[in-house]
Amino acid sequence: MTSADRLPGLHAPWLAAALLLASCTTGRLQPVPERPEPVTSPGFASQVSQVTGQPWTKGGRIRTLPNGGSFIPAMIKAIRSAQKTITWENFVAVDSQPVADFTEAFVERAQHGVQVHVILDHYGCSTYGWHHIRRMKKAGVQVRFYSPWRLHSPWSYNHRTHRRILVVDGRTGFVGGAGLAYAWDGHAEDPSRWRDTMYELHGPVVARLQEVFNDNWQEVTGQRLEGPDYFPALRDEGPLTAQSVAGSPQDGRDTIGSTFLLALRAARRSIVISHAYFIPDKQVVQALLDARGRGVDVELLVPGAHTDMPICPCVANPSLRRLLAAGVRILEFEPCMMHGKLVVVDEHLSIIGSGNIDPRSFFINDENNVLVLDTTFARRQLDMHQADRRRSRPVGETDLRLPFVRRCKGFLGRLVQHQL
Repeated sequence: MTSADRLPGLHAPWLAAALLLASCTTGRLQPVPERPEPVTSPGFASQVSQVTGQPWTKGGRIRTLPNGGSFIPAMIKAIRSAQKTITWENFVAVDSQPVADFTEAFVERAQHGVQVHVILDHYGCSTYGWHHIRRMKKAGVQVRFYSPWRLHSPWSYNHRTHRRILVVDGRTGFVGGAGLAYAWDGHAEDPSRWRDTMYELHGPVVARLQEVFNDNWQEVTGQRLEGPDYFPALRDEGPLTAQSVAGSPQDGRDTIGSTFLLALRAARRSIVISHAYFIPDKQVVQALLDARGRGVDVELLVPGAHTDMPICPCVANPSLRRLLAAGVRILEFEPCMMHGKLVVVDEHLSIIGSGNIDPRSFFINDENNVLVLDTTFARRQLDMHQADRRRSRPVGETDLRLPFVRRCKGFLGRLVQHQL
């Protein structure tokens, strides 16, 4: 993956456009309780549903797939197992062997009568490769581009789908923050192979994931996917309680940022954040500071020198300095770009998916996160985090003293941080 995952960057010629866009972007998180119930309580689950408008589902099973060397083969295997339907929505894909492999799997299934529906973000997937697109369409794959450029409505191009959703036969789902490119085709073993995670979902929560895809499918085609081929009866597959949270800020209130804020305010013992693009707003920063004031242990892992968006730490620098002074442990991942998106609160609540902790994910992009209430699942995520932690270095006060040029970049970036 390339810097296409961040839209648009601060590189000219985007700067002037970003400044104009920033002037017309107003985002506001939903009001959430100042002192929510603990994440282990039924009251917290109820408060989340009030924010998201969605119910929790029980009977879930989720498999954690760290790095493309794990999740790309798993996703292709699921695609090739499809008997009736495949739905796939993706933000970023670069013509590469992973893209060729996905294309081949879609084509093969379509030729065997499987209904295949694909939504590609017009910006992030502009380098998918037209030879792959033509091949899929010729085989009967229904391919649509999300939010293409329109001369009569140029500002609408700023609204992207940042979701990563794959559903097979309405029974197996995948979510996370990864795209398709050579950067994901490995195990984070060197700077050219990124660190990322996808998740394989089973059980009733998959129906909600299919609904999230369906919302954008209806938007781009005017038609909804219906019937048992897309929405089969789903039995309990495991012990997990989960909720799929769709972020569609153009259609209504924010849900992604508000659930992050609610979770941070609910913390009683610990918060672990491992995120690729950490540009928190004032409320999120204050929630972390308040958590430290309550004695909550807070740890933040972010990309180090290997990053596709070096502007991000410059923009976040004032917030990072405040957090460090309050006792938040900050670490930088060293081997390669860290593109994961994980929050774990009190070793019980896990937040996974596509949404970043930044204004663009909160107020502009379409996103999809999954919240999981389960101690065993959370501890697996913390084990994964510990493995990343061992490949990271602690950040001290001197590391956050930026030279003049980077301070200037941070100042300019904060003027347009909704667009980063």
